[in-house]
Amino acid sequence: MKKIALIALASLVLAACGGGDKLHFTQEGVTPKPVPDVPKEDFLERAWRYRVSGDFDAETGRLHPAGDDDRIFLAGPEGEVVALNGADGERLWRVELEANLTAGVGAGDGLAMVSSDTGTVIALDRNDGAERWRTNVGGEVLAPAVIAPGVAVVRVGDSKIVGLDTANGELLWTVQKAVEGLTVRGTSRPLINGRGAVVGLADGRLLAIDIDRGRVLWETPIGTRRGANEVGRLADIDTDPALFGTVLYIASFQSRVVAMALGSPRVIWSSEVSTLKNFGLDADHLYVTTDTGAIVALNRYTGERIWQQDQLSGRGLTGPLSLGDRLLVGDFEGNLFQLDPASGAIRSLQKVSGGAIVETPTQVGELVIVVSENGRVQALAPR
Repeated sequence: MKKIALIALASLVLAACGGGDKLHFTQEGVTPKPVPDVPKEDFLERAWRYRVSGDFDAETGRLHPAGDDDRIFLAGPEGEVVALNGADGERLWRVELEANLTAGVGAGDGLAMVSSDTGTVIALDRNDGAERWRTNVGGEVLAPAVIAPGVAVVRVGDSKIVGLDTANGELLWTVQKAVEGLTVRGTSRPLINGRGAVVGLADGRLLAIDIDRGRVLWETPIGTRRGANEVGRLADIDTDPALFGTVLYIASFQSRVVAMALGSPRVIWSSEVSTLKNFGLDADHLYVTTDTGAIVALNRYTGERIWQQDQLSGRGLTGPLSLGDRLLVGDFEGNLFQLDPASGAIRSLQKVSGGAIVETPTQVGELVIVVSENGRVQALAPR
């Protein structure tokens, strides 16, 4: 019954608008606004591109790229994992795993990690792609592993977090928390700072865990289940926690965004904004793509709403990427929009090939990495 409810929820909240199982399901359930009449210009120059095997769709989801020093790791749903030279896109190695991948890539401690639809975490050597180990964690993994020296932290399903030994894949510890009711099929990854990790759960709780011992240091509710029915009571934490200095930012679906003092459950401020997308951050602002596709800028220190941009609602927007004097978001038709971070005004758009942009654009060094639904990954350099 829960699975049926989740399928129904996907139709209701994420609202397919055609195209079968294509990633147009990332629209927000409202009629897409037309592309605004703004200048069309190539404000990003293509440095290189690569296409991984297999399309990203409603069943396979999408797989995060990862940057590690001078390398970029990519994974496709059919089992392809590659390492590319970040500067020019030259392929350094490529492996074909006999697995359907659901999460990737986590990089660190000499490894590139992906996870399969059987709940198996697979660790590859960052230098040559040789398989180091495989460990089954007993549940669906949708978020990339996050790696610190000696320990990989993996979020499993709605309510379990495990620590794996990076040397051999041995299970070091497990934290299991009961989560009741309907949940969104989420992809929030843990955030590691030093030897501690913060992890969001599907019921809106945030945990802090000692990654050496697997001990819960504290937990606190971020979201509140307050609707009149199961859908209305969804409060999942599916946005990656973001850290700026000593302040942690986290969001709960259909609830709020909060700023917290790092290392404690003390809330500095909260703002009634609902999102499932990752944040953009700069020195003064927190940028949020809301559930309806509005883009909101919050004062990073107080949570005050500075501006709201509604011209792109319903267009399946990614989370925002802050690039100094510009803010980037992608949509379900492959448009990449450039916004003024001070006012939210849309300056221009650039068309990117490959269909829907399915991941928040990622900055790796001087490059912006864009992932499209047909498996095309492009590295773009700001002009």
